[in-house]
Amino acid sequence: MTRRSRRTAGLLALATVVAALVAGPTSSASSVSPPAPKTLQKARVAAPEVWQQAQQAHAENPTNPLAGRLWGVYDGPQEHVSASYQRSTGTARELLGKIALRPKTKWYGAWVPDTSIRDQVTKWIASSQEGDPDKLVQIAVFRMKPWEGEACQRRSTAAEKRSYKRWMRELAVGIGSTPMAVVMQPDMPFLWCSPDKAAKARLMTWATQLLSALPRTNVYLDAGAADWCQNGRGGNPETCAQLLKATGVKYARGFALDSTHYNGPVENIRHGVRIAEILRRDGFGTKHFIVETAKSGRPMSWSQVIPAKGSTINDNARVCTRITMKRCVTLGIPPTARPASAEYGLPADVRKAAATYVDGFVWFGRPWLYNQADPFVRSRAIAMARTTPWPLPAL
Repeated sequence: MTRRSRRTAGLLALATVVAALVAGPTSSASSVSPPAPKTLQKARVAAPEVWQQAQQAHAENPTNPLAGRLWGVYDGPQEHVSASYQRSTGTARELLGKIALRPKTKWYGAWVPDTSIRDQVTKWIASSQEGDPDKLVQIAVFRMKPWEGEACQRRSTAAEKRSYKRWMRELAVGIGSTPMAVVMQPDMPFLWCSPDKAAKARLMTWATQLLSALPRTNVYLDAGAADWCQNGRGGNPETCAQLLKATGVKYARGFALDSTHYNGPVENIRHGVRIAEILRRDGFGTKHFIVETAKSGRPMSWSQVIPAKGSTINDNARVCTRITMKRCVTLGIPPTARPASAEYGLPADVRKAAATYVDGFVWFGRPWLYNQADPFVRSRAIAMARTTPWPLPAL
């Protein structure tokens, strides 16, 4: 059986469990509640997903580079969920298909050697596109070293800086003319605590310019989340805008929100508009953004997160095991290039803003991984697929 026929078979199997798996929404005090299940099911049948049918750009955002094309779905050894999906049977396979069959962003970082990144990304592209060179491919560049907590403790060495540039040049060659969406350096707010933040900012500006110069690549610089622009200081949009200015937003299509936090689309869109307005005020033109929705089925702020049993870290938040649970993680709005569509139940002001500023809801978060990093945790993925308020793909 070919990869394409396996995927089709998986979709047909998914159809048999729609009635059992589509759950009614649980309202959130701070974010959008999905429409009622029957309404939602009808809407999804009327609107195939972005990996099944290309979606037109909203009239307010005609240059949206994520619209007007299919989004590729990778099926191979580089993707955590794909392998588990292929090995599974029955209900487990059907549930895992909610994740495996949808387009997701692949993270690449310093764990991939300078000499291997070109080969790895070209293989990711080939599998994602399945012979269609116009399909969109997605990656996140998590290459800065040191980063996160370690970035607060020491400077990048001269050797690490040289390696960073070699790696980026190899990545650029691998991408070539592929239609590519790049999330640049998830958890960007860690830049603020780095003792050599100016040097790191220059490197990321250089990388953003390098990748943005490719013919069909669009870079979205990570800008934290609605509740986070700087450690311990919340989500001041002025601080977020400063972060973006320092790391090369003048070369980028825009920015990305909520790589690792759990805010909902309402909060992130309102926050993103404020950032975009500040950037326009300060002479950077109109910037657009993407919003992570893989883990926002039950939106919550960082302070509301309850770690999973046996864990003490918010990155490893507990998963919803019942549809009535709150303060837990489950799958959110599926990937789309039409974020202002009525089916998502967004408030009127948010829909208007989304049509103008948001290029897409994109799954660049990885809530099915331990600590959102590694390894893949099958039980987390299955629980999220079982409790999400969003239904199966239209068939």
